[in-house]
Amino acid sequence: MSELARTLRARLASGVVQFTFNKIDGTPRPAEGTTNLDLIPDVFRPKATGKRTPEDLIAYFDLGRMAWRSCRVDNLVSVDD
Repeated sequence: MSELARTLRARLASGVVQFTFNKIDGTPRPAEGTTNLDLIPDVFRPKATGKRTPEDLIAYFDLGRMAWRSCRVDNLVSVDD
């Protein structure tokens, strides 16, 4: 896993992060999200299913769209400061 992906996963777990990845069609997609459950509304918190996200994907809660999304590690462009 790339250093950028490790950084993004760590920052998503601790708070809200703005980052950019390339969509499947190659266009850049800015995102603002988190995986910190304290910042996610109760109704959207994940249920324990025992499933894990594959290592080549980063799942996050998109605060702009109020929905769970994911991006491929290989498509990460930047993590904003």
